[in-house]
Formats: sequence, structure tokens, C-alpha cells
Amino acid sequence: MATVVQPQGALPPATDDWPFFYLRKPMMPPLSLRGILIMAGLALLLIFVFVPRRGGENGAPNREGSRPLNLQIFFLGAGFMLIETKAVVTMALLFGSTWVVNSVVFFAVLVMILLANIWTLKTNVTKLWPYYAGLFVTLALNTIVPLDYFLGMNRSLQIAGSCLLVFSPVLFAGVIFAASFKRTAEADRAFGFNIAGAMLGGLAENMSMVLGFQYVVLVAILFYALSALGFFKAGSRKAVIQGAAIVPETQ
Repeated sequence: MATVVQPQGALPPATDDWPFFYLRKPMMPPLSLRGILIMAGLALLLIFVFVPRRGGENGAPNREGSRPLNLQIFFLGAGFMLIETKAVVTMALLFGSTWVVNSVVFFAVLVMILLANIWTLKTNVTKLWPYYAGLFVTLALNTIVPLDYFLGMNRSLQIAGSCLLVFSPVLFAGVIFAASFKRTAEADRAFGFNIAGAMLGGLAENMSMVLGFQYVVLVAILFYALSALGFFKAGSRKAVIQGAAIVPETQ
């Protein structure tokens, strides 16, 4: 016979930010956690099995053919999945959780990506730190401004304000990715790292059950901070290698 264990304290009410009425408190259910670990393990196994091995002459491995993990591109993919989730949730709250609203959201995301690519081609982006700064500012605003802030506003102001808040990070992130992808010497590896990062971001979406949808953006900020760290670290390493290459050999 099944028994129902009564909670010790009062159950937290479901809200727009935390709509998980089937949970007794903000937590990661063990079933979800096991599923995350299984999917992450399978993904790592597939990456290890199918990653291309590149070697020198006669198939012998060499240091030139071995490339490190592109942390910048990897964490760009992880962060993008979370800001896309935030966009879907916010627009569903304001305009209804319908297939029309979701279609408009994904269309707007694709338009932002297109504009980011056009901007990168037209302006020849050389410095990424202003775009990282804009990305962090807009993500911080998405964390500070509550999900229901635009409820009850004039319809035009509601649409314009919510779209500006939600889709601005997508534009900045798109410019960073487009400029970084343009510079990479191995497009196939960069794209693969980005897809692997998107898988991490998809699994990290479950943190909304602990933090709520508004503060899950903090995880996105963490991912983008790691991306910026990877970018500047790679730039420093490249500068050191180039500096060492121009030093004349002593006899």
C-alpha cells in the first residue's frame, strides 16, 4: 500500500518565476539528476569515441596536430541555451504559452543572429571586450528585472520593452560568436565545441528548479564569464607563441 509522507512545513506556492507545483521545495529531483548524469556521461563517451585524431606524418601523433579545448566557443554554446530558455519563458508569461508565441520567439532569436552576422561582416569586429561588457550588462538587467515587470503596461510599451530586455543579450552573444568563429582556423572543431556546449546548457536548464527562471540567468553569466576567460587566455597564449617565434636563434 502506498503511503503519502506529509511535508514538515508549509509548501512554497508556485509562482511565475518558480512554477514547479509538483516540487515541495526548490530542489533538483533525484530522478532528474540521474538523467542528467546519464546523458552527460553518454555525451562525453560519444565525444571521446568520435573526436578526430590528427597526427603528423605516417599517422604518428604530434604536438602540432593536437588542439586544446576551445573554451570560449564551448561556453558560448552553453550560455546561449540558457538565454534562449529565458526568452521563451518571459514571452510565454507576457503573451501566453502558445505555439504562435514560441514561433515568434524563435523567429526573433534567428533575426538577432542574422543581424549579429551582418554587423560582424560590415564592421569587421576586432575587439570583443565591448560586446562582452554589453552582454554582461544586459544579462544583469534580465536578472534584476522581475518576470512580471511588464504585466499591465500599455501593449506597445510592453512589447517594445520586453523584446529589448530579452533579445539584447542574444544580439551581443551572436556578435561574439560570429567574430570568434570567423577567426578560428578549424571551423569543424569550433562548431563541434559549440554544439557540445549547447548540450551542457540544455542540462543546466534544470537549475531553474533550484534558482527559478529569473536567477537561472546567473548560470548563463557564469558560462559567459568562463567564455571570456577562455578567449583572453587563448589570446595571451597566442601572443606568447608569436613573440617566441620572432626571437632570433642564437648561435
